[in-house]
Amino acid sequence: MVLVDTDIFIDFLRNNTAAREFIERHLHEISFSAITEAELLSGQECDTKDVREKLLHFLSQFEKIPVDNPLVQVAGEFRRSFGIDLPDAIIAATAFMIDEPLCTRNIKHFEKVKSIYVTKPY
Repeated sequence: MVLVDTDIFIDFLRNNTAAREFIERHLHEISFSAITEAELLSGQECDTKDVREKLLHFLSQFEKIPVDNPLVQVAGEFRRSFGIDLPDAIIAATAFMIDEPLCTRNIKHFEKVKSIYVTKPY
């Protein structure tokens, strides 16, 4: 399994070839944080019901990791200790809690969190 960051899904939705190939290659291994769903739904493109429904249908094929109390406690610690943005702290805490690598193009956002494995897929 691999935890996919929001930026990879954004690339996929924008028809980025490398993102499409990555997701198609790992289709049955992908999980994502519930915060990623919130970030994607907050995009201007989701103003229309049709786009929102397509996005949710797309995400439904992957495992969504809920943001629960133990996870938010770790996220708070990551935010405080490493000074990273709260959404990134939640995503990092998700990778930590489920013990999966985090795939992102934004390596710099997570490089201070040494307790997770971060990889750039393309």
